[in-house]
Amino acid sequence: MNIIGIDGSNIVLVLLVVLILLLLFKGISKVGDGTTRIVERLGKRHKILYPGINIIVPFLDTEKKITQPIETYVDNGATPYSLVRKNRDISMAEHRMDPPVLSLIAKDNNTINVNAVAYFRIVDPMRIVYDVDQFAETLKSLVETTLRQEVGKLDSDAVISSREQISSALRTSLQEASTNWGVSIIRVEIEDISFSADVQQQLAKAREQELIRRAQIVAAREEADKEVIIAEGKRKAAELVAEGDKQATILRAQGAFEEAKLAAEASFLEEARKAEGEAQGYAAIVKALSGKGDAIVALEALKSQEKVAEALGQSDSSLIIPNEAAGLFGAFSSVIKALDASKAKK
Repeated sequence: MNIIGIDGSNIVLVLLVVLILLLLFKGISKVGDGTTRIVERLGKRHKILYPGINIIVPFLDTEKKITQPIETYVDNGATPYSLVRKNRDISMAEHRMDPPVLSLIAKDNNTINVNAVAYFRIVDPMRIVYDVDQFAETLKSLVETTLRQEVGKLDSDAVISSREQISSALRTSLQEASTNWGVSIIRVEIEDISFSADVQQQLAKAREQELIRRAQIVAAREEADKEVIIAEGKRKAAELVAEGDKQATILRAQGAFEEAKLAAEASFLEEARKAEGEAQGYAAIVKALSGKGDAIVALEALKSQEKVAEALGQSDSSLIIPNEAAGLFGAFSSVIKALDASKAKK
């Protein structure tokens, strides 16, 4: 059956083409760079669409429209900033939570104004959409609570020098809580710490006194070090003097020993040479008088006469004759007797 020249097969074909085009239009989803999108299937969370072309099942899958606020605060809490684009796309960029300046009580009951900033990034869009309500207020309250605890542990003076400690504690606390929210805390910074005029004046005086005390300690340490150096120098000098005296004593003893040694060696050599000379003289006499007994006897007589002459010379009643003369007379007599004896033998 033809209706205005169009048969049933052509109508079916047209409907199929229209259905395919509709499926393609509904089943293709394009997500912009730096954002993600949540897809629900039959009203329940299903999957996350990432930047680029994504395929979904038409009529079963729908892109979630985010109606609850997901935002943060900037400009010291004065301006809310939404993390959702076009009610569907969730920003994955790095953001910051800049709450208002907090007036906190330190351990010494002084009021301290602390300005903290937390930097974070959404890592699980489903959790921040479904698992936490009023994200900005919740994160801001957590920052305030943690700062109150950390500042309350320190004195006013210690807070100034403990920025890194406070930042680290705040980041750890925020990370533990925000993991369930699909958020990663990148870093936390303490931008400013200020006090009232009275507290600043008190802290200035305390700081001045502290600096004076430290200067006195440094001066005392320098004086002590000086005394130690002087004492050490004296000790070293005394050790050097003692060592010098010791070396001088050793050298003197060695010199005396060497001198005595050389004198002993000289005396020994002298005695040895004298003994050697006498031995050679006796040997010569023995050789010369060999076989001449009377001559030997005469020689011994000469020696005896010399001793007798010396004894007479020392006596008071004796006629003093020089030793040389007495010995000479005796020698002449002995020689004559020796010659007569030799002639008789021949």
